[in-house]
Amino acid sequence: MPSMPVAPSRRHSSPSSSQHREPGYRAERVDAEPPSSGAATARHWRAARLRVRASSNARPHMQRILALGGGGFLMEDAASPIDAYILTLPGKRKPKVCFVSTASGDHPDHIAKFYAAYGSLDCEPSHLAFFRNPTSGSIALSNLEEGVLGQDVVFVGGGNTKSALAVWREWHLDSIFRRALSSGVLLAGMSAGAMCWFESGLTDSYWGNGYQPLPCLGFLPGACGVHYHADGQRQSRLAEALRAGVIPAAMAIDDYAGVLYQNGAVSKVLSWRHGATAYTVEANAGRVIETPHECTTIAPSGV
Repeated sequence: MPSMPVAPSRRHSSPSSSQHREPGYRAERVDAEPPSSGAATARHWRAARLRVRASSNARPHMQRILALGGGGFLMEDAASPIDAYILTLPGKRKPKVCFVSTASGDHPDHIAKFYAAYGSLDCEPSHLAFFRNPTSGSIALSNLEEGVLGQDVVFVGGGNTKSALAVWREWHLDSIFRRALSSGVLLAGMSAGAMCWFESGLTDSYWGNGYQPLPCLGFLPGACGVHYHADGQRQSRLAEALRAGVIPAAMAIDDYAGVLYQNGAVSKVLSWRHGATAYTVEANAGRVIETPHECTTIAPSGV
């Protein structure tokens, strides 16, 4: 069966500037006339210094999302190479990583697995839970936006995608995620936490009705299918949905594989188990065509 050509990645260039600036620097306006009183003047310049310092530390506006079909700390008993790989992406020592466990109802076992995995790595772990009382490391819901925007990585766990989306919209976390993406925070996730970033997903969140299309956040183009070859039903239901035209062309991701997007285009496909990869799956004149992506192995072959 012939493969469909894959469109080349789009490249985004920033406008040139006649004035050289250090990477990440953004100018901030400072009032020319400070207040007249001594105390007020001190507060004025202290606030100005903080604004300039925050601007000089701003991330480049590279928008990246890592979608995992399955695997990592939530599925693997031993340390997974994908968890260590995620920490290399921010490009800094001890990145701040927040686990969002909404899709599982903030299941305590999922949160415990996150800290067991990331607590031993070179990072600053935290978590966001809507359904549990605050504990050590949790982001305060009263400080939700600042807490999320202050992260280097946000990792969303698996579970019920439909329910997670409803909670996020109620708390305006969907809008906060969009601002985080625009400011350079890496958005990542596994299973439901991968599907949620796309225009739509094929999910079993409608308990008892099999795999159904679900509108998602739309940060990435097209649809997403996860755990792709874990059972035959996922593959056949995705093909049915594509033939019916109820979802657009999809990225189908195996367990132990992930797709890194940069500025909305595929940058790299990763695999840490032999045979695992991702596929562009689309319908053409009633035929469903799977095009496998070449992948970069981040574990020895045969593992």
